Amino acid sequence: MKAVVFEDVRRLTVSDVPEPAIEDPADAIVRVTTSAICGSDLHFYSGKAPLSPGDTIGHEGVGVVEQTGPGVERFKPGDRVVIAFDIVCGHCWFCRRGQTALCDEFRNLGAGPFGGSLGGTQAELVRVPYADSNLMAIPPGLEDERALFVGDILTTGYYGAAISGIQPGDTVAVVGAGPVGFFCAQAARLLGAKEVLALDMEPDRLAIAEKIGAVPINVKERNPEMAVAERTEGRGADVVIEAVGSTSSFDTATDVVRRGGLVTLVGVFVGESVELHLGSFWLRGLGIRFSGICPIHAWWDKAMDAVMSGAIDPLPIISHRLPLAEAPRGYELFEGHEATKVVLTP
Repeated sequence: MKAVVFEDVRRLTVSDVPEPAIEDPADAIVRVTTSAICGSDLHFYSGKAPLSPGDTIGHEGVGVVEQTGPGVERFKPGDRVVIAFDIVCGHCWFCRRGQTALCDEFRNLGAGPFGGSLGGTQAELVRVPYADSNLMAIPPGLEDERALFVGDILTTGYYGAAISGIQPGDTVAVVGAGPVGFFCAQAARLLGAKEVLALDMEPDRLAIAEKIGAVPINVKERNPEMAVAERTEGRGADVVIEAVGSTSSFDTATDVVRRGGLVTLVGVFVGESVELHLGSFWLRGLGIRFSGICPIHAWWDKAMDAVMSGAIDPLPIISHRLPLAEAPRGYELFEGHEATKVVLTP
């Protein structure tokens, strides 16, 4: 089968690799009909996180169940499914409490040894362990592209907003209007925010955020603290969701939140560090919440309901649709900020 294969930093190929097989009774093999390039994939592409030559990549995907092991009860060949990006057991102490991202057997599709050496979804076929826990049936009539992101970034955005304690009438600032920030902004509106402010440096991303009702603030052109203050009678945002994963975006988030407000960190942090002036945080009464990896399985039902009702629309974020064979070009576009989201089809 064909799959996107990591060869070296910023060097990918679409190559023939062995087809996956059932290795455990709880496995399913899914024929991928649509996948996508995620910002997290760029961490591996750029060398920020490790992959080994020959590893396949990708963790967002939907498809059709091709084969199931004898232990799979909820799915059968022919079922259309969303694939969870993170593979969990579904029965450990953490999974039973809905904290699936802390699962004793946590693994990540397409993340090489770092993720448990599972194959990636940017491929024609993928093996999904613990299929009953890590697949979700796609509601009848729902297109691939509307279902696709429920397995990762759409649910992550919903989760990031949901754990932020948004109250009716709140002003919510989202730092970073990329794919995750885009879904955080939609979810914040759904959860009762009076106004959502989208802070970014890319005009294209800000234009998309504006289309879904957020107020765009270009931080290249305006001081973000002053811009947010102007929208909040000088106070700052009640809730700030950081959706980038950089020290500069963390600084922006803590600058624009009001006294007594909450900053939720949804962006992926790996090796970054900052020096905190604890007295300043203490005096301002700030709340800082780390989302961690999204426990997709505890939240994807609610996220899918929001898609089905039309409250969250994933389609505006898609800028490019490419065949799998052109995936390397998709990575170049995404890393160069020429694409907001790249979708791949076999």
